[in-house]
Amino acid sequence: MEYGRLGNSGLRISKISLGCWNFGSPNPPFGIPGRVTSQDAIRLIHEAYDLGINLIDNANRYTGGEADQIQGRAMKGHRSDFIVATKLMKRVGERPNDEGLSRVHFMQEVENILRRLDTDYVDLLQAHDVDWGTPLEETLRAFDDLIRQGKVRYIGCSNFPAWLLAKSLWISDVRNLAGFVSAQPKYNLISREVEKELQPLCVDQGIGMIIYSPLEGGILTGKYNQGIPDDSRAGDSNPLTWDRAENMKSQVEKLQQALGVLRDVAAELGKSPSQVSLNWLINRPAVSSAIIGATRSEQIVDNAGATGWKLPEELADRLEQAFAR
Repeated sequence: MEYGRLGNSGLRISKISLGCWNFGSPNPPFGIPGRVTSQDAIRLIHEAYDLGINLIDNANRYTGGEADQIQGRAMKGHRSDFIVATKLMKRVGERPNDEGLSRVHFMQEVENILRRLDTDYVDLLQAHDVDWGTPLEETLRAFDDLIRQGKVRYIGCSNFPAWLLAKSLWISDVRNLAGFVSAQPKYNLISREVEKELQPLCVDQGIGMIIYSPLEGGILTGKYNQGIPDDSRAGDSNPLTWDRAENMKSQVEKLQQALGVLRDVAAELGKSPSQVSLNWLINRPAVSSAIIGATRSEQIVDNAGATGWKLPEELADRLEQAFAR
């Protein structure tokens, strides 16, 4: 496993990290339904750790908080070996203040997160999304207070547009508040919108990007080479996620030529399509880590194999041209 600093901070994290959004009950009180049982999820976290993955990404909303509890049990007795990254902002209950980036929601949810994780601090606390109803300074002061209290070590944001991240950094600077060290956007060979504004900002300001959806929901793994399996995200017939599945089907159909180039490059290198896609990503400017989602051990092993080598520049150019829009 390769490690690097999170932006300009002193925190060293694994280039591949593990996400917990799949872990827990298929019928949570809120959040996305889980696909991995508690026992299997704990095993996957341990297997990731054995491969050198030290960053575990979570959120208070994942499977109604159960993902936190699972991670807490998995870390029992080894808390200092893990970098705990979590997020809050999205709705976790029916009360008026059960969502958002207000001081009230921050303070109550951090206590809930710490209790479920069975720890007294979080390494990286991130704003899960933008809260247009709360002043940025209120949010940043709450972050700063949590750092001063020792409950949070570093802070970051997710899904912030570049201009809002820049404004946040400016407020932290002029108010002498702790500033964001990371941003968590979607980024991969298919989805490259961050290259326009967010990535240049992160390079300039020393912000580390922790990437979600690095394999575009499995499209970049090669599993759709022979069509769309019924048990895949694109083959999902659940009416609650039907629109997302239809969008993925459309993407797969439009990208067949580019995916063919990805398969050819992977075969030339003796790597899997997932490993090539992830290696391209983790070597992009400002990228500190890519979050993988796993339901099986072999997925973690394969994705961890994206480190320890570097995609030749000419092959990287070939991929970028194939997936260019």
